[in-house]
Amino acid sequence: MKVFRSIVGECTSGSPLTRGPFKPSFGLSGAVVLVVAVAFLLATTYGEQRRSAAFANAERKIDWIGGNGRSEHPSNRPTVLTAAEWNAYLNEGGVKLPEGVTRVQLTSDPAVVHGDAEVDFDRLTSNRTRNNPLLQLFTGKHHVTATAQAAAVKGVGTVHVRSVEFDGVKIPEMALEYFCNRYLRPKYGNAVGMDSHFPLHSHIDTAILGKDQVTITQR
Repeated sequence: MKVFRSIVGECTSGSPLTRGPFKPSFGLSGAVVLVVAVAFLLATTYGEQRRSAAFANAERKIDWIGGNGRSEHPSNRPTVLTAAEWNAYLNEGGVKLPEGVTRVQLTSDPAVVHGDAEVDFDRLTSNRTRNNPLLQLFTGKHHVTATAQAAAVKGVGTVHVRSVEFDGVKIPEMALEYFCNRYLRPKYGNAVGMDSHFPLHSHIDTAILGKDQVTITQR
């Protein structure tokens, strides 16, 4: 949906979320995309399929945020999205996940996002990591989990990835940074990394994470 893209902004390769169609990766090692609200925030719209009541609620709220953001005098009434709603939106066709990424689930605690997904890195990277001995970790299929601090204040979102695990084994930060620099940032821009900063659109001022919910306020 065009409204969803208007909320999070747009992006071109090598630039922040400012222009051009934004087509993110969920590499979790880039970790929102890199898991994170950001997995929620970093996504493109998809086609029709069978959908739940939670999906319908998410869609309605996202449409309202987009419409309010286009208003000359946006309402500052908070909008609350729940984990059930954003997970339905992610997995029932609201966004197109990158090739090789499935079963995405995001939960939250105050100021913290927890991400969980199945990732086939050979499909995600088109086998480009197989010939690089420094990137052997990023091959094959893995159950990937990530934890990140996330917040949005004064129209700017920030995500700091605290940890990423493949099949229960913690991945060194140096390896994650190398993967981000080598494969994610050249394609998706500097907004993707262990520390990400990106502007929010539709006059979104703050996004406050709580227990399995986020409260969004526009200005």
